[in-house]
Amino acid sequence: MGLRQIAWMGVLVALLACPAWADIINGSFETGDFTGWVIDDWMGSASVIDGGTDGIKAARLKPEGRLVSSDDGPVFVHGFVFVGQELVVPADACYILFDAWVEGNVIGYSDLVDPNLPEVTITSFSPTTYSLNVWSWRGEEVLFGVVARDTALGDNYVYFDNARFTNIPELPTHSMLLLSAIAAGLVRLASDRRLRVVSSQI
Repeated sequence: MGLRQIAWMGVLVALLACPAWADIINGSFETGDFTGWVIDDWMGSASVIDGGTDGIKAARLKPEGRLVSSDDGPVFVHGFVFVGQELVVPADACYILFDAWVEGNVIGYSDLVDPNLPEVTITSFSPTTYSLNVWSWRGEEVLFGVVARDTALGDNYVYFDNARFTNIPELPTHSMLLLSAIAAGLVRLASDRRLRVVSSQI
């Protein structure tokens, strides 16, 4: 592998670090509200707060479960908050990427409600990028959403930000693989040069 090939691979790594589209309306909640989104907060609340992974705004879902009486004593009924958007998947999109994290005794879920796909579970306590595969629904309308459900009483939150389409899955994984290939190429190039130097001295 020559220096030119290694340089081109470095360019490809840089390209992979960039999302391909921003076709989701208000995907970073930059309007400061839920413009473009639908909300179901019958057992909780949803708000837009300052900050987020892009440093502008983020959605905060707060499920509000409660204890109800039963013959066996109090039973916890979990709260529920949903924020979603109907989307037309671009013709060359493969994934929806979004950033999410949790705080407290809560679990977040995300999926395509229609069509119904296996959900992604959000359990990280620090901002994490998640992905949903949408390539089978290119050109079709889907309902994408994030759900928050608490598992105990208290201040429990799911944070959600920076939803976007892309054709690149798990960007950090791809970038790391290419960086590993670049490193291997540099090692091989250095080794070949050492062999040529040794050969010329014999």
